[in-house]
Amino acid sequence: MTISGEDMDLESLARGGGRGAYRKLLPFAWMLPTYYAAPPGKPIPMGGAPLVSLPDPDLQARAQRLVNVLYWTAQTQASREGMSDAQILKLFMAPELAFRKGAQAASSATDSGFGGYAEDARYRLAEALYDAIGRSPLFQDWLVVAGSLCSAVPAADAAQASLLNTALVLRGARAQRDAAVPYVLLEKRYRPQPGASDSRRADADQSLGYRYTLDLGQGLDNLVNWDGLTQGFELGLDHAQQTLRNDMNYLGRVLGPNIPAADLQVIASCGMSIVDPSTAVKHGALVALVDGYCSASQDWREPRFQIGRYDEPRGAVAALPAEQFELTELPQHDGYRIDYGLGRYAQLGRRQGVWSAKAAIPLLAG
Repeated sequence: MTISGEDMDLESLARGGGRGAYRKLLPFAWMLPTYYAAPPGKPIPMGGAPLVSLPDPDLQARAQRLVNVLYWTAQTQASREGMSDAQILKLFMAPELAFRKGAQAASSATDSGFGGYAEDARYRLAEALYDAIGRSPLFQDWLVVAGSLCSAVPAADAAQASLLNTALVLRGARAQRDAAVPYVLLEKRYRPQPGASDSRRADADQSLGYRYTLDLGQGLDNLVNWDGLTQGFELGLDHAQQTLRNDMNYLGRVLGPNIPAADLQVIASCGMSIVDPSTAVKHGALVALVDGYCSASQDWREPRFQIGRYDEPRGAVAALPAEQFELTELPQHDGYRIDYGLGRYAQLGRRQGVWSAKAAIPLLAG
């Protein structure tokens, strides 16, 4: 499904995006390790962030931390050139699996061992996040990719329970009101791999690739049209299986070969890098990936942030120079940081913070 609040159907997609008000991008990427499920902590509202209220205390804690980090980012970056420019889109990205319970909090009666919340949690979370940021002037001209939430789809045999991995994408306030929906939920259903071990628990190994397989009966559900831009969003397994690229190829077969590629591609991942054959944007457009992968087997290396431009003749994404970006560390407080790897991550001096571009980046080269 192609989602839009602007009555965009397949025919309007065929006419193309890229005519929106935004010409440049200011990306912000939360360096949050998510490979192992961490305890929720007890964050309180900080830095002017509102109180988040959710019935599940685990989910509330993680949502409060995200909102705190968003407000902290908006305030610490407020003086950066372009933050108040209505032609610059501010993009905040959180990694895949940002919302997942630890196995110690998961019930075997309703969960497959991956730390899933109740099925309705994703709707409650989306509403709570939008209430916190959607109308605030701090987030005018922002696009927030709030990572993903895991929820379990129970089965008679708990080991066969399916998993929903839902990306949450929210649109901040706009100077001119329009009919666009305020947020979208991009849901992926994963089915257990045949013979997958039930011993892999959420706080021990998050390996979706080993435990689950993506249900491929979901098509055209990675595309959103906001602000005159065709935007593609993927989770890690989506990107590995070229989901967005396949969607665009399908539309080309249905609507004709002249259908334009996407204007922006964003990947929230836990263990993926940008893959050239999975790219689905037009020549010179941006592809951005925020990753949550951090494993003991890799010496607890910090999660990555990648952004580059697609070079269509070469069929490759060229990374933007590293010197264009900087990491600002988050305050040393439970309201902003998680306790990852039973303290080992911090003991090794690994950081938690927000990557940002030093200057706005044109959405399209040239």
